[in-house]
Amino acid sequence: MAVESWAQVRTQALIDRVIEGAVAVLQDGRLLTFREVATESGVPERTIYRHFTSRTELLTALFEWSNRQMGFSGERPTDLAGATRLVRTAFPGFDRLAPVVRELLASPEGQEVRLADKAERQRTALELVRHEAPSLSHTNTRRVAAVVQMFMTAITWQTLSDYWDIDGDEAAETVALALTLLIRGANTQPSPKNGA
Repeated sequence: MAVESWAQVRTQALIDRVIEGAVAVLQDGRLLTFREVATESGVPERTIYRHFTSRTELLTALFEWSNRQMGFSGERPTDLAGATRLVRTAFPGFDRLAPVVRELLASPEGQEVRLADKAERQRTALELVRHEAPSLSHTNTRRVAAVVQMFMTAITWQTLSDYWDIDGDEAAETVALALTLLIRGANTQPSPKNGA
């Protein structure tokens, strides 16, 4: 294991202060600007720009920070049991980090950050459906995988919160049930005749 230099430790401490400042800005309901983050974190604005050259880079760091806070390692599930475990961890975590999650959902830069791993999200959702419902046609596998992936996102958490006043724990159980019923229903589909 490599030993971190003093400069690396200092840099990481500074980045941590910036992230904490950004989180505080969002929790206070303020607009996430570099000026606000600088004021909140006590780090000069020009120093923040040296480490985060754009708002997208800052939101990428917040996205990664959020995942760590929720205990998400980056491994996406490829089976139903893993998917339900993930939503049961993530959705209550979204409640705890609501201002940060909502910024990632609402801003164009947040969308850019979330879409950065679009191909990986698609790949693992397809793998999950192929594993759980192997007799589905190619077309229906893709359709079911799209819904599986959608159910597991913060957008679903936000929709359940905003429209149904459901907290993260109940949202997780709602999505776990929906995923289970979707996969169960997918398994009742007849096998394709010609691989369509």
